[in-house]
Amino acid sequence: MKRPILTSLAVTAALAVLSPHCANAQVAANLDNLPQGQSTPPPTTNAPHHMAHHINAAPASGTQNGHSAPAPQQHTSQTHSALPGVPTAPPPPVILPPPFGEVPLHPPVAADPVIAVPKASSSAAPLSDGTLRVLFSTNSADLNADTIAAITNLAEHLKTAPDKRVILMSYATLPGDDISMPRRIALARALTVRSLLVSHGVATTRIYPRALGRPAPTDTAPADRLDILTEPHSTPDQNASESRTPTP
Repeated sequence: MKRPILTSLAVTAALAVLSPHCANAQVAANLDNLPQGQSTPPPTTNAPHHMAHHINAAPASGTQNGHSAPAPQQHTSQTHSALPGVPTAPPPPVILPPPFGEVPLHPPVAADPVIAVPKASSSAAPLSDGTLRVLFSTNSADLNADTIAAITNLAEHLKTAPDKRVILMSYATLPGDDISMPRRIALARALTVRSLLVSHGVATTRIYPRALGRPAPTDTAPADRLDILTEPHSTPDQNASESRTPTP
């Protein structure tokens, strides 16, 4: 007849050993099952003191299933420093000081002397525009005295027209298919004529030698020649106007 009492006590003991998270339910005992006439007190429904503390304690705000939720992050306002003011005027230009001391200036390099070769079969003939054509013998850059005199006379005339550039179109030919040696001979001829012009007062910045070597097959002029041509210097204003002129 004491089995119901033992059953109620067993249930109470089981609830006592449960974790606080699982002890949220209330325990009730059926008093009708107890034997009549016995003075055994009914089992208490109150949980132990340490369990009652957890049971009666209200769950904290923000908790779910007994686990505390992470605290919300508080966004603190960040203070920004004031932007620098915009200057009202641009900074002054940087002025570089002149170099300390005097800069040494070197005299221009003298042109190589050109010595007349009496046996050279060179000649000079004027062109239609007042310039000069110099003829050379094959595989040679030598000039005789008459040819040198004609070139120096042209140099005296070119000194009076500093606004013109001097173009030296030099050609040379040799038997065979070699293209390197004709260009070397043409360059030697151009440098010889250039030295004559420079030594008689023509500025080196005005002279433009062009060693073309073997002439084109359609060129009917003598193959071993050098044409001294002139063309006007183009000013910056002329270059700008030519660049703006549309091509047809």
